[in-house]
Amino acid sequence: MDKTTASTRTRSGRKRSYRGVTKKSKSAPNKKERQSTKTRNLILDAAEGLFARHGLYGVTVRDLADSAAVDTALVHYYFGTKTEVFHAVFKRRSGTINEARMQSMSRYEEEAAGDLTVEGAIRAFLEPIFDNDRQNDRGWRNYSALVAMANNSQEWGGEMMSQYFDKVIHRLIDLLRKAIPGANDQDLYWAYQMFSGSLMVIQANTGRIELLSKRKCRSDDVDAFGERLIAYTSAGFKAICEPHESA
Repeated sequence: MDKTTASTRTRSGRKRSYRGVTKKSKSAPNKKERQSTKTRNLILDAAEGLFARHGLYGVTVRDLADSAAVDTALVHYYFGTKTEVFHAVFKRRSGTINEARMQSMSRYEEEAAGDLTVEGAIRAFLEPIFDNDRQNDRGWRNYSALVAMANNSQEWGGEMMSQYFDKVIHRLIDLLRKAIPGANDQDLYWAYQMFSGSLMVIQANTGRIELLSKRKCRSDDVDAFGERLIAYTSAGFKAICEPHESA
């Protein structure tokens, strides 16, 4: 608490000073807290890029510290182990993108007023991702590539993806159940697995499509791959999940 000098007026109108006590404002972080947040973000930004390129085991704590231009002791101080840094990287952006996707799907369901379509559900799920891609932000690009890598790791991919993304995926599956009445759950989950594979290849941004197409296609052309992915995925869900009458 800080001592401050305040004043009141007597009945005669003269000011009378006294020593009082006021509380510090809790609304704004102090200099130390701001520096702490800055340092944490520097480490997470550096880790995001390194993990996206080299994976969990291809990066050392020294690599993280050097890339962030901090002492290795600070990495341990703020996060503990390298694996905990890895989880912190996932957690930092997953909450933001998942909230955006949940809001997008809820908004679509409300606007569709019971007339849901497969295309509409897929679009609502993907649009927040496309919005991030359009910004061409290096941090989000690195994060997308890291998620793509994690999704294909036998050792820790399943656990990581389930921990951070299952809730939003189940929300999509729920919309698709409503859009395809009578769809079998096994078909829905297999269709999603195949859709996820397509999305991850695009998000990995390896430059493969540029080489394959002799530069006719670009990994960063969101408008080009976005509409195609929605159409491709929707057709796949319908082909696999729509009930067919027995002959």
